[in-house]
Amino acid sequence: MKSNFLLLALSVCGFGALAQSNEPVQPTGLVSMTKLEAGLQGIGVGYELPFSSKWSVNLSAGLGGGYSIEKNSYANGFHSTFILNEPVAYFRSELKYTYNRQKRIEKGKPVLNNAGNYVAFQTKYATSRVFGRSDWGFVNEPLNKTLLNEVHWGMQRPLGQRFLYNLHLGIGYARDFNYRNSQLYPAAGLQFAYVISKRGGHNQNTATLSTDTP
Repeated sequence: MKSNFLLLALSVCGFGALAQSNEPVQPTGLVSMTKLEAGLQGIGVGYELPFSSKWSVNLSAGLGGGYSIEKNSYANGFHSTFILNEPVAYFRSELKYTYNRQKRIEKGKPVLNNAGNYVAFQTKYATSRVFGRSDWGFVNEPLNKTLLNEVHWGMQRPLGQRFLYNLHLGIGYARDFNYRNSQLYPAAGLQFAYVISKRGGHNQNTATLSTDTP
């Protein structure tokens, strides 16, 4: 009887250890990721590259909405317009400092796909319309060559193993090269991404993936 009880106890411990070892794990360090992105900025391809345990750079390019800064008797202010069949091309770089990943790990929250809160400096260049002319004499809504620099706070969260979303808020300064106007603007962004591929970055310890919501 005692031997049967001992065998049962060892079996339970063995199954427990096996189950624990088969739980999905996630890297605690930032990873590099190639992504398909879609959001308020448009649709494009991005690459996020870490160069330390907290710092990374996000580079992306694609097609999306355009901008103009008009200061005349007809219109005044910063305008953002997304015309589906008349997109502009954009090129974006974002320097990110992700500051709370260790706290998320301690609380059992996921850090998959570089999840965490961050502050960032972003530079974005948008062209005029890719298809057709953009000047006021030919269209009702001009989309001009514009450079946007902004500082923002954001949060990045995983949606399963391959998807993630990103939300940021901040303030920016835009320069319209066609009209030669500039202006401050409130910055806001929402983006969803599908991770095509990724590989380990810095500080690649592993942690058990929690089932808690982000």
